Amino acid sequence: MSQACTGWRGDIGAYVVGALGPVEGTRVRRHLRSCAACRADYRDLLPVRDWLGRMNPADGMPAHQPPGRPPLRRVRPLRRRWLTAAGTVIGAIAIAVTAVISAHPAPPGYRAFDPATGVHGQASLRATPTGTQIDLAVRGLRAGQPCILVTVSRAGAAVAGTWTAGNDGTAEITGASAIPVSQLTALHIEAPSHRLLLSIPL
Repeated sequence: MSQACTGWRGDIGAYVVGALGPVEGTRVRRHLRSCAACRADYRDLLPVRDWLGRMNPADGMPAHQPPGRPPLRRVRPLRRRWLTAAGTVIGAIAIAVTAVISAHPAPPGYRAFDPATGVHGQASLRATPTGTQIDLAVRGLRAGQPCILVTVSRAGAAVAGTWTAGNDGTAEITGASAIPVSQLTALHIEAPSHRLLLSIPL
């Protein structure tokens, strides 16, 4: 997960265990569609969700029911034991999220703001076998603004992605460049007329 996506960590963990409402869940799903790094973290948390689904909320242990027998019902489970189990589940979620973050160390993150255009940008870079993956979040664009992501190096520049800003002037995209991470010096967000909307130094 990138540094630009740090704020999504809690929401993704809550989404995995079904603790978000419809509006928040839709927002997380939209982000996951556009962010490969967060999708990887989400997939790593799914086994934890499945394990928690097998927990018995009365005692915090996996529930085992003999086949063919109807499930047992506890008329009045002890509140103290339920709270202990809830604490166990919450602790398990926290441990799982920490483990996922440790398994996917955040790549370098960069951000910039252009007061002339009002555009803010956050980007993270990840080395790939074919070059560089760029996870980019932008806000402050004009609604419906067509944009081009350009990667800049000392040897030249290359287009890494194109998109159109949403009605709220924001965008979250994943771009790709054949230029290695070590050679990149800046990311440019440009209009189709080559007008520079934002430069993010690297």
